[in-house]
Amino acid sequence: MPESELAIRVAKLWPHREHESNSVLGLFCRFGLHRWRRLNLATLVPDRDILYCFRCSKVKVDGIIYDT
Repeated sequence: MPESELAIRVAKLWPHREHESNSVLGLFCRFGLHRWRRLNLATLVPDRDILYCFRCSKVKVDGIIYDT
């Protein structure tokens, strides 16, 4: 499965928090200062490092950031 397709599927696992965060936190994401959280999907997708931003819709798969 390509990383872009994986990022889109993974993004559906949690609600985007952009509507809950304030404008200052939104600016952090716009400047590239994301709050990454790790998803443990080793049983479903082995050998992949998957992170998502807690405040916006970005997903990082093996070090590459995708906007979903």
